[in-house]
Amino acid sequence: MQSEAGGSLTVAVHLMSEPCLWRWEIRDPTRDEVLLNSWTHEWMAYESSDDALRAGQVHLSALGGS
Repeated sequence: MQSEAGGSLTVAVHLMSEPCLWRWEIRDPTRDEVLLNSWTHEWMAYESSDDALRAGQVHLSALGGS
């Protein structure tokens, strides 16, 4: 798992077991809550952790988290 903070929100990437792809999630650590997740919210996964992290950072920026 890789993660990066942006304001009070964080982006983390996780390797999924099936299919073997990476997904990002945006969390609010103060409430211990997942706000967005690429797999459940967009049905999107990535071949590399770097690709997933970059996509998560774009979504975090759109939320005003960085």
